[in-house]
Amino acid sequence: MPKRRSKSTPTNEPQTDGQRLLPPEDGATVRMYRTGHGDCFLLAFAGEPKPVYMLIDCGYKPGSPKFINTKIADITKNIREATGGHLDVAVITHEHQDHVNGITEAHFKGITIGETWLAWTEDPGDDLANSLRKAFKDKLLGLLGARNRLAAAGNPEQLKRVDEFLEFELGWDSESGSVPTAANLLAAASDPDQSMNKKSMKLFKDRPGKPPKYIYPHKEILTIPGAKNLRIFALGPPHDADKIKDLNPQGEESFRTVSLAATSPGNYFLAALDPDKFSLNLPFTNQYAIPLDKAGSKKTPREFRSFFTKHYGKSKRPVPQKAEVSDNPEWRRINEEWLYSAEQLALDINDYTNNSSLVLAFELGRGGKVLLFAADAQRGNWVSWSEKDWKDGESTITARDLLARTVLYKVGHHGSHNATLDGRLDSEHASLGWMAQGASGHEFTAMITAVRAWAETQKGWDHPLKAIKDALLKKASGRVFQTDTDFEKMATPDGASKADWEQFQSHASGHQLYFDYKITT
Repeated sequence: MPKRRSKSTPTNEPQTDGQRLLPPEDGATVRMYRTGHGDCFLLAFAGEPKPVYMLIDCGYKPGSPKFINTKIADITKNIREATGGHLDVAVITHEHQDHVNGITEAHFKGITIGETWLAWTEDPGDDLANSLRKAFKDKLLGLLGARNRLAAAGNPEQLKRVDEFLEFELGWDSESGSVPTAANLLAAASDPDQSMNKKSMKLFKDRPGKPPKYIYPHKEILTIPGAKNLRIFALGPPHDADKIKDLNPQGEESFRTVSLAATSPGNYFLAALDPDKFSLNLPFTNQYAIPLDKAGSKKTPREFRSFFTKHYGKSKRPVPQKAEVSDNPEWRRINEEWLYSAEQLALDINDYTNNSSLVLAFELGRGGKVLLFAADAQRGNWVSWSEKDWKDGESTITARDLLARTVLYKVGHHGSHNATLDGRLDSEHASLGWMAQGASGHEFTAMITAVRAWAETQKGWDHPLKAIKDALLKKASGRVFQTDTDFEKMATPDGASKADWEQFQSHASGHQLYFDYKITT
């Protein structure tokens, strides 16, 4: 049987001096806040003359905190106390509700910020970033168009699903009474700066009183003033539109077999909604297609017009005839059915945003232990990590080297199937198999930001995927934090090292609002 924690080990005492979060000498303490199904991490690094604090994201899926009895106001109050009211760096990994909706004026009152870091995708001076934002806006408008047509078609279940995605992408929370009107949605889709997510991000952008730092992968080795022996490597997102669109694991990269079409039904939906703008996504080339609005036009050859009218018709009333089945029954037409792929378009939009996540690797001392924060990165992001290296004087640092020295992995996207790649040590691309291969590999620990009971209330959300959770438990010998699992319920598998487990216990603690984990050098 798995070994439970010793009852004599404290489970609710944070690593603090009074209310301050203190790191070990030359090391770091990671505080994983239990916001719900969402990310919020406070990192305390050894510094001179005082600790250096970095906050990575602050958000949750609406409705999920009630499953674990926490409130975001209590968590942000703790952030204020733990840092003495000052964050040296605030990081927003990407623009999603479960990473930013805790960021409000009320929650962050009295907290100052030295500087804010964002991915290059937010840089207004980057041409590719501007192009991606325009494409995102076009797709949001397309999704909004589908939403309105679904409303007119009287399909409440599909409408509800699309509204949930719109709320997620734009930041509204209907459960707390913040229900967007059609006018709100149109305004936010037309001008994304009107979205609640953007407003949260703007607060962190403006708070330091100087422009944000836009982070590009593989460009430089980053540091934070005052932090002792800390170096930071930006692995993603890739500065490559095709890789950001590369979403799902392929072959053995997946922890389960997922059969996917060559292109998304969401793209076909866009083509049907606006064929002129999205013609490249049509399932047939233009020479084999007749748009609906042109099928009855006199410019269309008579034989085509007659065929279309006879076999598909323009009304629900069939053409009277003696045949057992009329030539133009309603089931041959897709007047409304094509709208149902709008949900897939919403998923595509969601995944593209995930794949634009800022991914950071924190090195504690030159050549030392590494903490990997992968946000919600998906395949194209992961694949890009090893395509370039970092120059370090006369040496070169590779992604393979950084992952080999990783002792803490913030698991991608709540442990979902497409946000951690499977693989072996000899795999071509970065994967779980690359991690924890160094001298400190026996310390490998993972953190999953998931509330399973809440995820089960969502259609098709398998968070965390059992195969990924099992692989992490095996690799980490049970050292896997999960938002909804109290610290005292963590267990080590049979046959695991007793000494390693006891060392882990001495470096970790649990609290109603958070877990603390101390990494020493």
